[in-house]
Amino acid sequence: MRKLMALTKGLIVCFGVALPITAWGADCCGGHSSGHGSHQAAAANREHGDHTVKNEAESSGDSATDAALQSYFDIRASLAQDTLKEVPAHANAFAKEIEDLSAGDSADTAKDDAEGSLEADMAATARELAGKKDIESARTDFGKLSSQLYDYRKMSGAASDDVHVFACDMAKKIWLQEGDIPGNPYYGLSMAKCGRKIE
Repeated sequence: MRKLMALTKGLIVCFGVALPITAWGADCCGGHSSGHGSHQAAAANREHGDHTVKNEAESSGDSATDAALQSYFDIRASLAQDTLKEVPAHANAFAKEIEDLSAGDSADTAKDDAEGSLEADMAATARELAGKKDIESARTDFGKLSSQLYDYRKMSGAASDDVHVFACDMAKKIWLQEGDIPGNPYYGLSMAKCGRKIE
């Protein structure tokens, strides 16, 4: 299913499961032709209409996932700057965008049950994150959301060369961001560049 075209391609499988601490390492800083006759013309028109609806649905889905991913990036940026100021708004926006995406996909017969379940999980985690009052618990929820989003992207078969996944070996967590220079959301300004790119 092509829902997350703005997201990155599949990554290292081992990060989708729990790893022993030793696996993390010791150092964090590392067009249709028309037929003849009335039946053929009607069939062609139906086919054209079906493709138009499908293309519009895919475009809408791409827009929703782009918006959700941007909200996720905004959460990461705030945590990397050691602030919660904008996190609730961005987390609630992420949850709504994922919920809207899930509702829009309810008629899609190709949708996998596990994918729908992950959408619900991500929205719930984002809502929890939005309610956190201290940065450490917010970072814990962000780590959970990052793992869910990673699994979701992998399951959806999405691809993008502009988004990368980083791992913080000290926090034993991953995160997604644009660009090649890490901005660690788990330790903030004290260890801003701590992280290794795994994709």
